Amino acid sequence: MGDTAVLVIAHGSPDPDWLELVESAVGQCHLDLPIRVAFLGGVEGRSIAEEWERLEEAGAKRIVVVPLFVTAGSSHVGEIRSMLGLDRCQGKDTEIPRVAVQARILWCSPLEDHPVVEQIVAHRVHALVSHPPTEALLLVGHGNERAGGQAKWERLLHRLTLRLQNRFGFAAAGYGTLRPDTLREQAHLLADRGELVIVPLFVSQGYFTRKAIPQRLEGLTYRYDGSAYLPHSLMAEWINQSVRTAIVADLFTKRSVYANGREKTVEMGR
Repeated sequence: MGDTAVLVIAHGSPDPDWLELVESAVGQCHLDLPIRVAFLGGVEGRSIAEEWERLEEAGAKRIVVVPLFVTAGSSHVGEIRSMLGLDRCQGKDTEIPRVAVQARILWCSPLEDHPVVEQIVAHRVHALVSHPPTEALLLVGHGNERAGGQAKWERLLHRLTLRLQNRFGFAAAGYGTLRPDTLREQAHLLADRGELVIVPLFVSQGYFTRKAIPQRLEGLTYRYDGSAYLPHSLMAEWINQSVRTAIVADLFTKRSVYANGREKTVEMGR
């Protein structure tokens, strides 16, 4: 596997603490492979194109791409796939710059409801609950104004809501999104069923967890600490498992499929 490397792609932020949380999670991975972190924006010198070039220059012929995003319903995931040439650009208003890709791509799924991710969310819920039969759980996701992206968000939120309801036995459970904004409406509905426990599904704390969600819930009574997936220690384990699954599956993939005279990209986790 000397020609294989890993690129973890995150959103990026001007907040150095946000960046450190991502770097720390990657630093805890136990992979005998070169691994780097690229950011979609906001971090000078660490763009996807720049980090991709560094890996290829170091000899990578196969790069496992780990998108550190909550769900494929995020518009940013589609943007990244377009940049890497995996999908055609969906946006008409913005021209997405393409990355010069020579290495073969093994694409991993975003976080979604991977068993490790479910454990992380369950830990966050457990830290807030007191007596679930008298409480109502509200999961909060960013959401997507585009129908296709929102459908993926809804599927993720629905699955996690059902599993957490079964695990904890809440009086009621539901979910809301910021875009489109359904959060306050859902909070009012659930507040009639039990004491509100609100858990955000975000990679890291930031504007949405610290300001946007509390602002929308102003005047309501609820339990909330704004915790995100990071800095949970299991985030490194999710990266480990994603990379190993992609590599093992690739060993069983036939390499004889060609398109336009070159080997076809192998995609994992879709």
